[in-house]
Amino acid sequence: MKHNITTGDAWGGLSATAVMLPQATAFGIALWAPYSQAPAVGALAGLITAIVLCFFSGFSKGTTGMVSSPTGPTLVLLSGALATMSSRGVSAPELAIDLAILIFVSGIFQILIGLSNGGRLIKFIPYPVVAGFMTGSAILMISSQLTMLEIQSFSFFIEKDLWIPWLTALITFLAISFLPKFIPALPGTVSGLITGVIAFHLLAHLTHFNYPAYMVVGSLPDISSINIVLPNSFADIPWKLILPISLALAILSSLDSLLTSVLADVATGHRHNAKRELTGQGLGHMLSALLGGIGGAGTTGATLTAIKSGGRQRVAPLSALFFLIIIALASPAAALLPISVLAGIIFHVAIFAMFERDVLAWVKRRTSRMDALTALLVTGVTITYDLMIAVGVGIVLALFHFVRAQFLSPVIHRRSTIDQLSSLRRRSEKHRDLLAKHNDRIIIYELTGNLFFGTVDRLFEEVNADLVRPAQIILDMARVQQVDLTAVRMFQHMSDTLHQNNGELIFTNVRSGKGLSIKVEKTLRRISPHHSGDYPVKTFIDSDEAKEYAENKLLEQLGEDNPALQRIEFEDSTLFHGLHEDTLAILKTAMEKVEIKSGDFLFKINDHGKALYIVIEGEIDILLPYGQHHYKRLAKFGAGSFFGEIAFLKPGKRTADAKAMHNTELLILSRDSFQQLRSQHPKTAIKLLMRLGREMSDRLRWSDSELRRLTE
Repeated sequence: MKHNITTGDAWGGLSATAVMLPQATAFGIALWAPYSQAPAVGALAGLITAIVLCFFSGFSKGTTGMVSSPTGPTLVLLSGALATMSSRGVSAPELAIDLAILIFVSGIFQILIGLSNGGRLIKFIPYPVVAGFMTGSAILMISSQLTMLEIQSFSFFIEKDLWIPWLTALITFLAISFLPKFIPALPGTVSGLITGVIAFHLLAHLTHFNYPAYMVVGSLPDISSINIVLPNSFADIPWKLILPISLALAILSSLDSLLTSVLADVATGHRHNAKRELTGQGLGHMLSALLGGIGGAGTTGATLTAIKSGGRQRVAPLSALFFLIIIALASPAAALLPISVLAGIIFHVAIFAMFERDVLAWVKRRTSRMDALTALLVTGVTITYDLMIAVGVGIVLALFHFVRAQFLSPVIHRRSTIDQLSSLRRRSEKHRDLLAKHNDRIIIYELTGNLFFGTVDRLFEEVNADLVRPAQIILDMARVQQVDLTAVRMFQHMSDTLHQNNGELIFTNVRSGKGLSIKVEKTLRRISPHHSGDYPVKTFIDSDEAKEYAENKLLEQLGEDNPALQRIEFEDSTLFHGLHEDTLAILKTAMEKVEIKSGDFLFKINDHGKALYIVIEGEIDILLPYGQHHYKRLAKFGAGSFFGEIAFLKPGKRTADAKAMHNTELLILSRDSFQQLRSQHPKTAIKLLMRLGREMSDRLRWSDSELRRLTE
């Protein structure tokens, strides 16, 4: 797709440059100032980084509207690396070479992270860990600026007019905080920069303060003076120190950039490409290292400013162009830029852009207290030891918190007996009474969450009382996310225990890819080929089939015939049982006998219906079709039951399919036959309607109880 430069891109690039300019120069100076590098050299290093990262990030088209420059976390990491190398006696020129190699190698690592889709893994770093190292980085940044604006003694502070830089930093900080409320068109950092420069030079003039050269940036080196940084000998490079820090910088920069990418996506409505973005950032780091730049990443404040100003696809390359123009034309103006102004900018960035104040709110809430502890621990390790070690500690702690939460999470969503959660099969009053009387012999456990080594023992303890008696236990796995080997072995043990007590373990709603085969018995055999159990382990597609199977088996154990094989004559059916034989004879003459083969449909949805059906033998499933070749079973009618009463009372379209599951024999009472019956035998017709009303009332009560159960 071709993208043309728009007015919005131009304004966005200009706005982003205005926001990044103070930050880029401030971070460059803050990095190199402790090592006697001229402030102008550090400022130029920061600007080079912004130019190169914006150029490559923009042309990679990884994130719409994103701009990049030196950032606080990368500054803290590189400052720690330079401090470590300096403590080993490395001179300033050698430090520059070692730092360049470190950043160059980190660029290679970042490209590899992008090409290997490592950006997806980086996104899984928990937010408390991110908040912790950002807060720790903010504290370290503030500490570094306090060191630069040192106070040897109060009298020295007053006599040498060192209060002027401190006051300038404070004025800059306040200007960034409050001036945007009065001048919203001007970015806060630009307001602070202008106000701070004016305040510093005005105070110096009024107090006749002859400030030393180190208090201002000084003129930037000419752009032609930039040289390619190359080592004289690779043998002298401290690779054992550089390689792990390079990897840490690549991860940190990638994380910082991807967080900014997510915010840019929200602001633009586009979707970033992590692979492209990280590859562009990696190439930018490699060239930045060769030109004497430092590390960086996508910057949130400048990115959102650019997007609000209309910047989109070309905003980053235009920002790089504006930086080049500033270096070429405005270099002498840097001689008037006080270091203390940049310190004020760093203070503001650290406190308002990086310091996570919500941690205090997390501490107050019991549910988020562990997250607060993680953030505070990462902050402490960042300040006292090392940034990436802190991130590692935070991730380990977050994983521990996650595993602990899994250990404590419930594994049983609900325990029900068959009288609370019966099948959809319509049964005779006798069978309903038997099932209600022995309801504790069929138990349904609806499991939930992850079943692994940390939760299966608790599950076994909770179901153990039902394992040591002749019960059928149905495990509904619909809400289960994952099952590990320990859980599978526990299922095997549960099945053995139940079998020894004349019970049975039944599975339903098992999903493939969750640690079990769709047929659980197959999984049990595979993990233990020499398992002694020679009995089948039933698995059903849905819970209703499992419950019907368990009910049928219980009825058989109680001496009843298998309902699927039963034949119940007309006079013993649910609707007509107990009527006088004369009434039965009249009703029977009004009915028509029909036989349906297994698999055939008695009627289908939207067919016109006006008949009542009584099942004499076989089974009819009432199915609601959805999608293509998919059905939801609404009810099952076996021998002795009836259905079709709604269409019989008020003829109209059928609302579901009726399918024979076995060879089925039915009696049909049509609406026309009933009208004739009503005119010839009105008392018989009234008795039929009374019986029909009573049975429909029972069904309505059952439907009401089901609706109540679903709301639990």
